[in-house]
Amino acid sequence: MAHIIDHSYYKDSWGTPEMRAVFDDERRFQRWLDFWAELALVQAEDGVIPKEAAEEIKRKAQVENLDAAFIREELGKAGHTLVPVLRAFERACDNGAGEWIHYGATTQDVQDTALAAEMKDAWSILFKNLKALEETCLEQAERYKNLVIVGRTHNQHALPMTLGMKLATFAAEIRRTLERFKDVPDRAFFIMLHGGVGTMAGLGPDAKAIAQRMADRLGLVYPPVSWASARDGVAEFLSVLGICAGTMGRLANEIFQLSRTELGEVHEPMPATMVGSSTMPHKRNAVRSEFSGTMVKIVMNNVTLGLQSMVVSHERDASVWRLDWHTVPESCIMLDRVINHMRTVVGGLVVNEDKIAENLDLTSGAIMSEAVMFKLGEKVGKQSAHHVLHEVIMEAAQSGKPFRQAIGESDALKDKLDPAELEALLDYRDYLGTAVAQVEDTIALSRSLSQNDPF
Repeated sequence: MAHIIDHSYYKDSWGTPEMRAVFDDERRFQRWLDFWAELALVQAEDGVIPKEAAEEIKRKAQVENLDAAFIREELGKAGHTLVPVLRAFERACDNGAGEWIHYGATTQDVQDTALAAEMKDAWSILFKNLKALEETCLEQAERYKNLVIVGRTHNQHALPMTLGMKLATFAAEIRRTLERFKDVPDRAFFIMLHGGVGTMAGLGPDAKAIAQRMADRLGLVYPPVSWASARDGVAEFLSVLGICAGTMGRLANEIFQLSRTELGEVHEPMPATMVGSSTMPHKRNAVRSEFSGTMVKIVMNNVTLGLQSMVVSHERDASVWRLDWHTVPESCIMLDRVINHMRTVVGGLVVNEDKIAENLDLTSGAIMSEAVMFKLGEKVGKQSAHHVLHEVIMEAAQSGKPFRQAIGESDALKDKLDPAELEALLDYRDYLGTAVAQVEDTIALSRSLSQNDPF
């Protein structure tokens, strides 16, 4: 196979069987056949085509009835993506029923309706798996809501926070994307049955009724006007996938960074059979997080292609909408794999509480300088307190004195803070602000919003 997502050896590293099945080549042709069969039945109900022809079309609308060798040969001759399949379907129908296939429709009607059905099926899988990941993050946030950990900004120790709050930020971000997912169907999962330039002229006087019934049968939305040249729905779908990929990338990167040897605060679950390196047996690489970081970049970059496909010439332009055949399957397949990776990682997260405590003390209490500053500010003013503490910390860094010692020995501070008061200010657990409450609020909001989830 030319693409890694279909590679016989590596495909399960880049995707899942469930999501690949949505975009399987035979499944795509079957969607086309389903379109033709339902169109024929609806048209027969209105007397547009003979009932016997519609029944034969429906009866033969199974991909196994198509001559695959014939389709391949015709693809080379016709230079058209749909006509060879249409001809093969015509050949499979008896009693001249093939003459009534595709009656009043055009190629993009069939292919775009199938694309919408693919997006809908992929959306369902992604939503369910993303919701499962949200639940995993919420459970772990609750579990570790009181576990104090170093909060870092600009790659430096900043202030204490809790591991639960860190995980809650991901749960909240995931919930926001789930809410975005809910909005997608009404703006993207459209039926296309509008003919050559969108006027529906080939469908006759009952065109709107036929299209509405087709939409109902296929579980899609009937739009008020043709969307052949309006690709915003596909672009929005890809954009929401891109946002989701960004969240997954942030989550994967956080685990990847915190598992560094120097930090070692958390690790991915690592079965005994997993190998970190072909030459260094000691390696405990964050394989899933690292791999996920690769795939999310592809999904996010496909958003750009989705946006570019919105620029269409006149009423149809195949040079842009065929991009969907690349971007939609690739993004859905890779994103689904990443979400599943993150479910495994977060669900089995190995938390090294000893290392977390050790890292909290690396600065000998300096990460509590803000708490000290505010207390001192009550006596000398906040800006003056900041200036004095900054000087003390810089001097301590040069001399190698621990922060606690430097504060206690400072001439400028010795009369301002007694030892007991200082020691209380350096207690990490007493300077968490609303960290624990934020975890609880995140859980409550997610539980509330999930009441309106489709699954």
